[in-house]
Amino acid sequence: MALPKHLGVTTKFVLTFISILTVSMSFMGYILYYQSSQAAIAQGQILMMQNVLQMRDGMSQKVDMVQNVSQIVAFNQQIQNFLGTSFSGKPFQMIDYRYNIAPILGNLMLQNTYIHTMRIFMANNEIPELYDSFYHLKRVESDPWYASFIRSTVVGDWQGLHTEKSFVGNFDASVQKKVFTYDRKIYSSNSTALAGVLEIEVDHDFLFDGLKNPRSAHFGSIFVVDRRGEILSDNVPQLAAESAKSLGLPIPAQGTEINKIMDVKGERSIVISIPLGGPELYVTGVFPVSPFIESMRLSLKWIIVILLSSLILLSGIVTFITHALLRRMKTLVKAMKQVREGSLDVSVPVAANDEFGQMAVSFNLMTARIHDLVETVYKSRILEKEAELRVLESQINPHFLYNTLATISWVARKVRSPEIAHLSNSLAKFYRLVLNKGKSAILIRDEIEMVKAYLEIQKFRFENMFDAEFRIDDGVLPYTVPKNILQPLVENALSHGIEPKRSHGTVIIEAGLNGNNVVFRVIDDGVGMDRDRVQAVLRGQIHRTSGSGYAVRNIIERLNGYYGDDYSFELFSRPGIGTVFVITLPKE
Repeated sequence: MALPKHLGVTTKFVLTFISILTVSMSFMGYILYYQSSQAAIAQGQILMMQNVLQMRDGMSQKVDMVQNVSQIVAFNQQIQNFLGTSFSGKPFQMIDYRYNIAPILGNLMLQNTYIHTMRIFMANNEIPELYDSFYHLKRVESDPWYASFIRSTVVGDWQGLHTEKSFVGNFDASVQKKVFTYDRKIYSSNSTALAGVLEIEVDHDFLFDGLKNPRSAHFGSIFVVDRRGEILSDNVPQLAAESAKSLGLPIPAQGTEINKIMDVKGERSIVISIPLGGPELYVTGVFPVSPFIESMRLSLKWIIVILLSSLILLSGIVTFITHALLRRMKTLVKAMKQVREGSLDVSVPVAANDEFGQMAVSFNLMTARIHDLVETVYKSRILEKEAELRVLESQINPHFLYNTLATISWVARKVRSPEIAHLSNSLAKFYRLVLNKGKSAILIRDEIEMVKAYLEIQKFRFENMFDAEFRIDDGVLPYTVPKNILQPLVENALSHGIEPKRSHGTVIIEAGLNGNNVVFRVIDDGVGMDRDRVQAVLRGQIHRTSGSGYAVRNIIERLNGYYGDDYSFELFSRPGIGTVFVITLPKE
């Protein structure tokens, strides 16, 4: 956005610097806050990952405890022999069954109070069921999960969260507990045949009790979801009826971990999900980012205070420096106003050799040059007035000259001398065209006529030792050129080309158009010039030529003053061959 035009340079500089400082400091503050908050979030991810891992490890230990108990039962020699041996119902077998085999499960449950129920489903249907401990396998063979488990090669596997089973009498469903079940195959010691399946049920509180008081509870929530994304733990009441999908949480692929930043119900949060081996559960933590960057918000306030203080300080420094730098500029502006009011004797002190000092030097040189130019113009006007007076005084001279030549022509006709009359008429015509009423420019038509009058006079002098040939394009005649630029060149051709030759010669005068230019050529077949003399003539080292009042240098200087760089003057000559002058001028 452009600054208002009425503001001073100092104000504009200060506003510009303050704007730059504000933008740069704001950007720097944002970068510092962003980097710090990202570092705090990354640190929070590490910390929360450790907490979730601790929860997962605690639950894994409990899973291992259940599986270890199952191994004790599955590898018990007494149980293997009992299940793998035919049962005839003899008293000693029933005694052994009731007082030696069955108590094994009871003792393990007493030793491991976290076990809710322990059962063995027997493949041998001859063995009678012992309620709440030993049941026939056919009771569960119709269950799809057990059917799949028995057919598989897996030795042990976990069932998901479900309601506890009951095989004895009527059971109040309202008091049934939610349990996890671990099943372990038992093989006969006598063969590789399946002798039975051990089922251990554990209350879900046994696995999830560590979630109730996590050390990171004030940062967020840690809960357990199954592979379908259902939340199984009830340690977070507000999530009781939720699912991972309803929260917008990703459902991890089997055996994979999740650790990312995402929006959970419109709040930016750290989401961590770690698989729990065995039951195919996932310990999931959702931790809002805000607590981790809470301290950064206080830091942000301090950053803003520091940046504002720095901005105020730097603005003061910039204002002081700008005033100091522009003080000399104001001096220069004041001097310019004095010049504008007509005072040309103003100078600015040069305090240093910096840019302001160079401006002061240039200003002083400019005012001195203007002063000199004013004096020069004043003097030139005075000289111009004097020249006008001289022109007025000299107006009588041409009239006297014309009257004298007219008298000579009348006397020549009276004494019947046509040559004298012709010469006087040619001379009168020549001077009339040369004077051109005091004008510096002349029509090309009149310039050619002046050259013809000059050559008529010279033919008497040279006794017809040369021929003059004119090759004029009529298209050039209406244009104007500085007067008397061809006659000196023709005179040079006669005096330095034809006369030293001492034999008959020819002078050719050409005038034509070339695009937007007029081209003149003066050609002679005289003695010519060598290269050194040609260069001397072009450099103006030969100021005058004998018999001529105008030198080549005079023509070049007049053309340069009239056209600047918009003309060309060329000279070509070779000894014994001749000389060619070429002048190219813009059409006017």
